[in-house]
Amino acid sequence: MRVSKKSDNAFEIDIEGLEECKQLATKLAKRATVPACVALEGTLGAGKTQFTRFFAIAIGADPGEVSSPTFVLLQQYRTNPPICHVDAYRIGDEDEFLEIGIEETLESECITIIEWADRFPEVLPADYLQIELSQTEPEPDRRRVLLRANGPRSQ
Repeated sequence: MRVSKKSDNAFEIDIEGLEECKQLATKLAKRATVPACVALEGTLGAGKTQFTRFFAIAIGADPGEVSSPTFVLLQQYRTNPPICHVDAYRIGDEDEFLEIGIEETLESECITIIEWADRFPEVLPADYLQIELSQTEPEPDRRRVLLRANGPRSQ
């Protein structure tokens, strides 16, 4: 895992394979305090759901329960603290996003992880951790991860 500081609030991390993805997700999960919002961005197959899975398992989720909420839009995991996992991929517009109760979820005592968060940036709270995952060509198992803290709590 190679880490480069991009600015006071941003880091770029190159990870190789699932084990390093798990290590990064675990480190971030262990530091999270509630309420928290993790905004995941990246193309299909970039690793957003796998990252969320590792994050949730690190704080007590049953591995069999953690999956993409693409069709149900929002899943809750009985972790400590609780995780609300949202997939905004199939959400049509901001009004629909608000209808699923995203504002209340973001204000609750949980960690809210939103896949495809870049589709609705205006709904995100003032303080959130942005994680952009991208595949590095031609290495299919490598990912470049851009971590950006937006707000003081996300540091």
